[in-house]
Amino acid sequence: MLFIGHFTFDEIDADSQPKHGYFSSIVDAKSPDDAVAKFEAHIKQMKKTAKQMVSVVHVYIEEILRIANIPETPIITRLQSSDGEFPASVSHSLPGVFGKKVEAFGFAPDVADHEMLNDGGFIEAKPFITFDH
Repeated sequence: MLFIGHFTFDEIDADSQPKHGYFSSIVDAKSPDDAVAKFEAHIKQMKKTAKQMVSVVHVYIEEILRIANIPETPIITRLQSSDGEFPASVSHSLPGVFGKKVEAFGFAPDVADHEMLNDGGFIEAKPFITFDH
């Protein structure tokens, strides 16, 4: 059965400043307990091998979703809202995943240029959909 885990984490950056973040993980497992055990082992391995997780100090399970059948119509698996403007953050798709028949598709013509400019600034993302309000 397919399980999606949504997690939050605390980290301490190179300047000893606290940070926090979110990630999701997916696995095929026999039960929720089996999925949790697999997630735990994977997170511990990623802490050792993925540069994006080097400074992580705590990981929290927000929720584990069990998906019995892959839906034929889209479903939203997580929705989070925060007060204020879009916060400064860095996002990584599939950190540590290489050649595992899983791909990330982005819409930026050059992902490296989209994430950061040479001067350290970021290019603002263009909306995919805009609604009247």
